[in-house]
Amino acid sequence: MSTAAAGRAFRRFWQSETGPRTVHFWAPTLKWGLVVAGISDMQRPVERVSGTQNLSLMATAVIWTRWSFVIRPKNYLLASVNFFLGLTASYQLARIARYRLREGDSAGEVLRYIVNGPRDPAGAAA
Repeated sequence: MSTAAAGRAFRRFWQSETGPRTVHFWAPTLKWGLVVAGISDMQRPVERVSGTQNLSLMATAVIWTRWSFVIRPKNYLLASVNFFLGLTASYQLARIARYRLREGDSAGEVLRYIVNGPRDPAGAAA
């Protein structure tokens, strides 16, 4: 690629409706931090991973991935970050479900655990 062609490509990117001079660029770029955090949680013991948090991350990821294609201008960067956020959150939820099923929980108990978190032994006695 010639220098002139690279300059034109950069100028087109800089002046784009979803370029670095807009929120359409910076919001999804910074949201990649959530994806990195989800990937780093793969090393965390499964009993320390929050089902509620990952359920909400997965839900927002699905909603925003779809919305990225509905809004104008279409925002492929936003769609990609939310797609990968949904993948990491879904993986964490699958880890939690596998762990709870191995511990002997029923499917309903696993769902309750994901939505409500672990039972509070102090609160159970009250």
